[in-house]
Amino acid sequence: MGAAALLATLHATASDVSAASLDPALVGLQQRSFLHGREYFVLRSGRAKLIVQADQADLGPAVMYFLFDADNNHQSKRKDKAFNFAQGQGLAASALEVVLGGFPFTAVGHQTQTQWTTVDGIPAMQAVWWAGGVRVTEQLLALGDQGVFLRRIALTSANLGGPENLQLRLALPPGPCAVAQGWFVRDNAPCRMALGLASQVAARPLLDQAALELGPVNVAPGQTLTLDTLLWVQIPNTQGAGGQASCQSSPTGFTPVVTSAESPGVCDIAAVLAQTRQTWAAMASLRTNDTTVQEIFDKARFGLPAMVADSGVMDAGIFEYGSQWVRDTSNTLLGMVHAGQFELARRGFAYVLGQMVNADGCTMIASGFDKPDREQFDQMGELLHALKAYRDWSGDDSLIREHRAKLLAMVERPLRPEFRDATGMVHNRREFWERTFDDAYELAYQTYVILGLRDAAALAEPLGAADRVARWLSEAGHIQHSMLELPGRALVENGHLIKRRAVTGEAVRTLHLARCAADVPMQTESVNLADPDATLALPIAYGLVPPQSALARSTLDELEKLRDGRWFGGGYERYHSSGQCDQPGPWSFATCFILRAQHEAGDFTRSRRTLEWLNTVQGGRTGAWFEEIPLLRSQAATAGILPWTSGEVSLFIVRHLLGARFEGDQLILKPALYPNSPPLAADLRFRGARLQLEIPAAGPLAYALVNDRRVEPRPDGALALPADFAGGRVVVRLRD
Repeated sequence: MGAAALLATLHATASDVSAASLDPALVGLQQRSFLHGREYFVLRSGRAKLIVQADQADLGPAVMYFLFDADNNHQSKRKDKAFNFAQGQGLAASALEVVLGGFPFTAVGHQTQTQWTTVDGIPAMQAVWWAGGVRVTEQLLALGDQGVFLRRIALTSANLGGPENLQLRLALPPGPCAVAQGWFVRDNAPCRMALGLASQVAARPLLDQAALELGPVNVAPGQTLTLDTLLWVQIPNTQGAGGQASCQSSPTGFTPVVTSAESPGVCDIAAVLAQTRQTWAAMASLRTNDTTVQEIFDKARFGLPAMVADSGVMDAGIFEYGSQWVRDTSNTLLGMVHAGQFELARRGFAYVLGQMVNADGCTMIASGFDKPDREQFDQMGELLHALKAYRDWSGDDSLIREHRAKLLAMVERPLRPEFRDATGMVHNRREFWERTFDDAYELAYQTYVILGLRDAAALAEPLGAADRVARWLSEAGHIQHSMLELPGRALVENGHLIKRRAVTGEAVRTLHLARCAADVPMQTESVNLADPDATLALPIAYGLVPPQSALARSTLDELEKLRDGRWFGGGYERYHSSGQCDQPGPWSFATCFILRAQHEAGDFTRSRRTLEWLNTVQGGRTGAWFEEIPLLRSQAATAGILPWTSGEVSLFIVRHLLGARFEGDQLILKPALYPNSPPLAADLRFRGARLQLEIPAAGPLAYALVNDRRVEPRPDGALALPADFAGGRVVVRLRD
C-alpha cells in the first residue's frame, strides 16, 4: 500500500467512526502519555479525578476523559487503570456523539479547539468542534465535593441551510446498565458511574449500548440550544445488595429523571453551583491585559486543586510515577498557598506530616524511605519553607505545633555528624535528580538546608524551639559561607556556581551511570557533563546569592547552555544533555527554577522569553505541564504531568512578579512587572481577609496607599506593610 493510500485509510478509520465502534488498533496510541499535540485538563470533585485528553491528531474522538480515584496515587500511573478504560475501546465511551442525519459525529482532532474558560466564575474545560453544520461547544465543570461533573453542551446552527433534528448520545463504559433513582447507572467495582440531566429534554436509555440518547432536538439556522448533563462518580462503590445499581443517595440531594422520553425530568443544581462558585471566589485571582501573565496564572490555579486529593494524597507524576515525594508535594502545596487555596493545602501538609515524614525526621522518596547515603537533603528545606509560607499567608500554625516533635527531628537530621564534615556542608552519594554517584557536596542540598534552618528559626515559637534559634542560624551561615567562599570546597568555579564537588575537593565535571536505555546520551556518548545544572538557579531565586551580583549574572549566563540544547523552540533542560540517563529535552519545573532566578536578577528579556515558552509549550497550553518534552523514542511513552510545575508557576506570579513575600512575620511588596506592562490588579487571600493590590505599571515605587494611609518604601525600594496590616487595599504609586 502506498503512503497516500495508507494515510487515507488511517484518516477514514479514525474520523469516520463512531465512539462506540472505535478501531481497537488506535487504543495503543491513545494510551501514550505524550503524543504531539496532546493536551490534558485536570478536574476533581471529591475523590473523582477527571482528566480530559484533547488530541489534535485523528485517533478517534478528539475529546475523551479518564476517571481516577484521587486518593489512590498509584492508579494514575497508567491510563489503562482508569475506572472507565475499556479493553479494545479505551475511553471511546466518554466522547459526546451528536447524531445528524443518522450519522454519529464526534470531535475531530485538527478541527477541535480546547481551552480553559470560566462559567459563572467556575473553571471549565471548553472544547469547540463541528458536527456537520452545527458548532458544538462542550464545557466540563467539577461541582462541589461529591463526585459530580456538569457537562454543558451548546449546539449552534452556524452553517445549516435549514432546521434540523439532532440526537445526542452520552455513554458509560460497556457493561450492564440500569435506570435507578433517576440516574442512568453503570456499576463497575470499585466505582459507580451515572449519567443524569439538568435540562428539560427527552431522554431514552439504550441499555444494550450503555448509552443515554437525548432528543430529538430541533435547531434552526442561527439558533443555539444549550443542554446541561451530569456525570456522577461514586468512590468507593456503595452499591446495593447483589451488585444491583441502587444510587440510594443522590449527590447534593438532587435527582434527575432519565427513565423515558415521556418524563424527562430536570434536577436543580443551583445550590451546588453557588457553593462551587463561592469556593473559587475565595481563592486568589488577578486581572491584567498582559494575556501571558493572566493565562498562565489562571491555568496553574485552575488545575492545582484537582491534583491534590482532599485527603492530601498527590501523584507526583500523573501517567508516569504513581508515587509520592516530600519535595514534589511540598512545592505543589507552596504554589497552592500562593493561589489562596489554604484549606486543601492544609490537608496536604497534614498528610505529609502524618504519612511522609517518620519519627527520625527522614522524608519519603518515591513512596518509601531510602538508605542514609541516598537521602534527599533538600526535602527538609522544601517542606519547612512551604509550611512557613502557609503559616504566613493563612495565619494558621496549628499543624506546626501538632507535629513539632517530628519537624524538629527533620530539621536536625541533616546536621547529624554522619552527613557532614568540617565544612559544615552536607554530603552523600545521591544528587538532586536522584542519580547515585560518589560521595560529594551537592549545591541544591546546601541551598535547601540553609533555607530550612532559617525558616525553622522563624517558626521557633510554634516549634517550641527558641533555644535552638542561635545554633540554627549559625549553622545556616556556616554552610552558606562554605558553599560560596571556602577555598577548595566552595561550589563556585570560574566565576559561576557549580553543581557538585567531591568531598576530596575536586569539582565533579563528568558523571556516568552504567545501566540506561540504549538510546540515551549516557549510553551513546563517552563524555557526560555534570554542568551546567538547572539547580544553579536556586540560590539566586532564594536570595542566598544576591541576584544583582557578578556571581549571579555569570551563573545565569552559564545556564543559557541548557536552552535549546538539542531541540527547537525554547525551554531549559535540567542539566547538560550529554549527562542525561533517561529523558533529554526541556524540563518544565527546571525551567521554572531558571525563570525565577532570571526575574530576581532583573533580566526581564530572558524571563519574559521563558514565561512565554511555559505558557505556549505543549502541556503549558492547558496548565497540565509535562515533566519534560521528550526527545527520544524510548522515553516518550513515560512523559507525565507534573503538579510541581503548576506550583512553581503560581509561586512565580505572586512572589516574584507581584513581589509579595514575607520577611519574618512582615509582608513585603516589591512588584517587578515586565517593562511596558499594562496595569495589574491582584486579589490575594491574606489570613482571614483579602489583600487587594493595584499596580499601575512597571517601575520603582514612589509610595503606596495602604488602606488610604501613605507608606513610603524602604531604601531597597520594597514596601514593608505595617505590622498591624490585617488586609485591605494597597494602591501602588510609581515615581515620575
